Amino acid sequence: MIQLHDVSFSYPQSTAVSHVTYTFEMGKCYVLHGPNGCGKSTLFRILNGLDFPTSGKYFFDGEEITEKKMRSQKFAKSFHKRIGYVFQNSEIQLFTKSVEDEIAFGLHQLGLADGEIISRVEKYIRLLKLQNVRSRAPFNLSGGEKKRAALAAVLAMEPSVLILDEPISGLDEEGQKWITQFICSIKSPDKLIILATHNREFIKQIADVEIIMNKEHRFESSIPY
Repeated sequence: MIQLHDVSFSYPQSTAVSHVTYTFEMGKCYVLHGPNGCGKSTLFRILNGLDFPTSGKYFFDGEEITEKKMRSQKFAKSFHKRIGYVFQNSEIQLFTKSVEDEIAFGLHQLGLADGEIISRVEKYIRLLKLQNVRSRAPFNLSGGEKKRAALAAVLAMEPSVLILDEPISGLDEEGQKWITQFICSIKSPDKLIILATHNREFIKQIADVEIIMNKEHRFESSIPY
């Protein structure tokens, strides 16, 4: 589903990703971990079409993703329909006046019919257990509720690829347990999950493949479970 061919990315003063070649397959959960600053978040931005390789190529479902292609509204809309991204700080993704509006926002952008939007909003409010906060402004939610609201908004678009940057960071033990169980519950042959974490216990519980990214900004090893 996702292929990286010798992908590198550099900022003006530093390298963030260095010569990464890898294939991510459907039906698996890949967990990246490594030291702070090794390039995980930059790699995730590349996978989501927010940044583009300085060198090398990125293929999504057999098609190269480039800055030129992403300037096309039609192409970008199709791409973002198939890939969902929850940032480490999920609060920056939440900007509407209520949780239910947050979930509906992306669905309106996809051009779905009103009936389908209502159906999906209700489905993902139930699935993410947000019934009690559905009418509240996202910035008034707890850390765990914000994570669940951001997940609901992304999952409602029903992407085949889900990318999660440090999904349990900042959560208490109960929140971490809930997120762990939820990720395990959505794993399926037609979904690709890629996430980053520093938590070893979390990795053991969810990973199909563990990828170690080193301080040289490369993939050091890939360990199947």
